[in-house]
Amino acid sequence: MPRNTVAAGQSVPPSPVATGVARRQRLAAATRALARLPFRTPVRTLAGTLGAYGLTAQITVAASLLLTRLGMTRVEAVTAATLASFAVFAVISMAVFHAHSVLRACLWLAGASVPLALLGWVMAPA
Repeated sequence: MPRNTVAAGQSVPPSPVATGVARRQRLAAATRALARLPFRTPVRTLAGTLGAYGLTAQITVAASLLLTRLGMTRVEAVTAATLASFAVFAVISMAVFHAHSVLRACLWLAGASVPLALLGWVMAPA
């Protein structure tokens, strides 16, 4: 009798290594299927323009409020933050278009905007 056979009616449990390999193969197949979807380019374009604009606006608000708290006048703080926002927008937009996947880019934008929104809300003048 061969070593890998079992008695009739019993099944051989899958090995943990085979289960891990199968899971990775299914994940890779799902990733390839998502990569072929037709809406990747429009979503990436929207994330790179509108998403970058929204995140840049939040960074500008937080920076101007922080500079005001550090002693700058409001006009100087807003001007400095707005001037810096042009470079920030370019960097964020390039990062979105450079991201490996559209999902990663969108999650990065959303993850960065939540703390900035909270910071702007906490630091806003009464």
